[in-house]
Amino acid sequence: MPPSAAPVRLEDSLAFRVYRCSRLLRTYFRNQAASVGVDMSQEQWFVLNRLAHEDGLAQGQLGDTTLDDRPNMARLIASMEARGLLRRAADPQDARRYRVHITTVGRHVHDLFNAQVPQARASAMAGVSTADAVVAARVLARIESNLE
Repeated sequence: MPPSAAPVRLEDSLAFRVYRCSRLLRTYFRNQAASVGVDMSQEQWFVLNRLAHEDGLAQGQLGDTTLDDRPNMARLIASMEARGLLRRAADPQDARRYRVHITTVGRHVHDLFNAQVPQARASAMAGVSTADAVVAARVLARIESNLE
């Protein structure tokens, strides 16, 4: 920052707003999941939801698509496997890799929570126009792209 530039107040910082919103969304997510009897973190939901739409992804590919580092993804998958939400199987083309599959239990948990998503999203987005949501998504995507 040039010496003549005034420091940005925390409340006016986009990075702070994104961080604060992320923390609030995390809490909101946990409460929404608990309201339907599901004990699940956002990260677990991201994995479960990805597999519900693209079952059998390679473990590394699953980490790449959810923006999680590989050691953390391995722990996350192991804990979800222990809960019966998913299972790992050796990749038939490459025994060094694992493919991750959603189980019947995982599909049930996904469907149970997924039924809650439209109402929860509507509540979180109350007062935000579709046009504003599109602009916000585009701005955040640009920032992500710049940082990658």
